[in-house]
Amino acid sequence: MSYGVFNEKQLLAQLQKGSEHAFVELFHVYSPILSSFLANYHLDQEDVSDSVQQTFLKIWEHKDKIDLNSSFKNYIITIAKNDIYNKIKKNVVAEKYRDYTYQHSSPSTLHVSRELEEVLSKILESFPEKRRKVFEMSRIQGYSNKQIAEKLGISKSTVENHINHSSSVVKRLLKGMGFWTIILFFFIFS
Repeated sequence: MSYGVFNEKQLLAQLQKGSEHAFVELFHVYSPILSSFLANYHLDQEDVSDSVQQTFLKIWEHKDKIDLNSSFKNYIITIAKNDIYNKIKKNVVAEKYRDYTYQHSSPSTLHVSRELEEVLSKILESFPEKRRKVFEMSRIQGYSNKQIAEKLGISKSTVENHINHSSSVVKRLLKGMGFWTIILFFFIFS
């Protein structure tokens, strides 16, 4: 089906019905606009590309919620801005951790840091897959409970239950191994 003259509402209506062709058409029209907008954030090309892809992935996942009477351009820009803000938030948490470890680094601290990573990795491997994924998305990647619920297709309360259970297990096991400072840092800044 050729759309000829670009008809946004028609394409959006088709997209809501699951039309991959309409999705591709919208991508071709709006990805350059979105890329240009994201360039204002002084991101490198890889981050711009990633945000465009994430934005359109969210559009596809939530195609049934698109409001045909609202500006689609504003809608995709809002999604992209939220994606960028989440990346910035994750980078800030990661930077705080790097700063902390750099300020407190010594050969013995670096050894403890590597040891902690190994221990945490083993603890997480012991979790059921969904619980491990939820914990990593929350505490390591910095996603909100709502974002995790949407991405994994589970309720927010299920996410909270997974996080609470995982956090208590991780805290208890790390505490028992003498990782007090790291426990405080990990759970305060996450």
